[in-house]
Amino acid sequence: MRTILTILGILSAILGLALSILPFGKIALVPIIASFIIGFIVFQLSKKAQKSTVSVKFIFLLTIIALAFNIYNSLKPNEIIEDQEQIE
Repeated sequence: MRTILTILGILSAILGLALSILPFGKIALVPIIASFIIGFIVFQLSKKAQKSTVSVKFIFLLTIIALAFNIYNSLKPNEIIEDQEQIE
């Protein structure tokens, strides 16, 4: 159970990172939130079984990076520049 959730958490964090880098907007929040929840569950299972939490730290690291990219892209203004030479 712990292994499957760890793999799902890593895949979800990577998907969230990819979607937050690409211009998908708020759609990237779904896998980011899912990876955070899965990471928390894996952390609780690891703590209960007294296993290593390195994979949980990796999931949280990817989730934080994806969330930072998502926040940066949402705060960055969308600028459209008109090129007069192209119009003529």
